[in-house]
Amino acid sequence: MRNIILIVLLVIACCCSSACGLFKGKKELPPAAPAEELYSKGMNLYKKNNYIDAFEAFQQCRTRYPVSDLGVKSELKMADCLYYQKQYGTAVIKYQEFSRLHPKYKFIDYVYYQMGMSYYKQICSIDRDQTFTQEAVKHFETLVALFPSSPYVSSARKKIEKCKKNLAEQILYIANFYFRTKEYNSALYRYVEALQNYREYIVSPDQLMFQIGKLYLRANQPENARDQFIALLKEYPDSPLAPETESLLEDPGREEKFEEVKISIK
Repeated sequence: MRNIILIVLLVIACCCSSACGLFKGKKELPPAAPAEELYSKGMNLYKKNNYIDAFEAFQQCRTRYPVSDLGVKSELKMADCLYYQKQYGTAVIKYQEFSRLHPKYKFIDYVYYQMGMSYYKQICSIDRDQTFTQEAVKHFETLVALFPSSPYVSSARKKIEKCKKNLAEQILYIANFYFRTKEYNSALYRYVEALQNYREYIVSPDQLMFQIGKLYLRANQPENARDQFIALLKEYPDSPLAPETESLLEDPGREEKFEEVKISIK
């Protein structure tokens, strides 16, 4: 029995000795840098356009001090770093996350503006998908509606105009394509959409209305054609197309040379 007790005591002593050795050999971690130091480092790099290293500094500040004022500012600056690296898709996700987490942030109008700009920077030519254009309009219009006194509203309004002109051009581009390929019903649908949604951006709406009226006749929709021609004469009585429009109202069944009308955007 005495031998067993001695063995147990020796084992305990060895374990304690090993543990002490481990603790003695373990290096102490350096103290965490203050939030001010990390944020200042990030801003210095940011001002030098070193967005990659700035992002890392802001990320450290955000991770170590998530609920501090500088931690929140760092979170926003991380999104800015991505934006200025032209990583617009990732940047907009960061801006959206920030707006959800900090809806009462004092510069939240800037966040909405940057969301719009992140989409705006990705806008494609009119022969390609315009989803980014539509998203840009949506976010800029949200900014204007929620923060009418924001210093970013003026720029947002200008961007909205450019986006809507882009959308109008795309619809007319598609409509003209369908017209040239003699897909007249599809062309009619697009021309009507352009007139209803983007009339203010079209140089000569009377030309577009005339084209729509003739397409209605071709589609055997005389009542719609008549309504379109009457509206044209009422809204644009001095239009150079007025005489021809009156002739079609009097005799909608007569043969009419059917040519593509060039519709321009302001």
